[in-house]
Amino acid sequence: MYRLTYDTEYDAHSRMFHASAVNIMGTRLDIVLIGQPEDTAAEICRQCVDTTAGLERLISRYIPESETSAVNLAEPLSLIPVSDRYRRILTLSAEMSRRTLGAFDITLGQGSEFEFTDSGELIIPSQGIKIDLGGIGKGIAVDEMTRIIRSGDIESAFISFGGSSIAGIGAHPRGDSWRVSIADPFSGHTLRCIDLRDASLSTSGNSTALRGHIIDPATGHAVTGRRLSAVVTPSATEAEALSTAWLIADSRTRAAIFNNFDIKEEYVFN
Repeated sequence: MYRLTYDTEYDAHSRMFHASAVNIMGTRLDIVLIGQPEDTAAEICRQCVDTTAGLERLISRYIPESETSAVNLAEPLSLIPVSDRYRRILTLSAEMSRRTLGAFDITLGQGSEFEFTDSGELIIPSQGIKIDLGGIGKGIAVDEMTRIIRSGDIESAFISFGGSSIAGIGAHPRGDSWRVSIADPFSGHTLRCIDLRDASLSTSGNSTALRGHIIDPATGHAVTGRRLSAVVTPSATEAEALSTAWLIADSRTRAAIFNNFDIKEEYVFN
């Protein structure tokens, strides 16, 4: 479960409101909203966190009651009822796999194409299937939160999910964008500063605390070494899928993938 806490400071001049949630998708979520009364901003932030907590309960392979767990435990050729929301997520993930030429794959090489019955049930392939949405879940959540924020007619906001999936909506009240620095996870030194305005940034890579968690779908082997990627696109979901793909694909494949997306900036740090 998550615990929602609010920043105790509220800047009345800029009407800057900050909320944070911890223990959500295994990390911390921070939301900054500009230009709203405190009670309005608090309600919008709560909607964002509730939506994200619901997404976690739906897709996490670590929650036994999730739809991902049901799919992963299903017998080959069985039919599994799935919600409309989950079916859309699987369809979107399959699209990301196609557009990244297989470098991003939530099935780790089993094939991210899904078949459904006319009534919407997922058809489990003959070899079974194992799904891991950890490489795209935060991006989906950030895009969902962005839609909630925009529906409240908020023109300036910032979302940071685990420090690796970030969205800048409009501009900081004291600038023309939201500036984000990318730090070397080993040395802490700043590698690059990114200015976000109506765009999303995703970073992927190894760190001193987390290594071997990114798997090449083609080989089944973990990406090793001091590698870090960063991608900026209008969509947080696309940015997260691409930052994973950028760690796996070689330069020629990245060039081919580039044409399939609206990529604003992209970096690979070794």
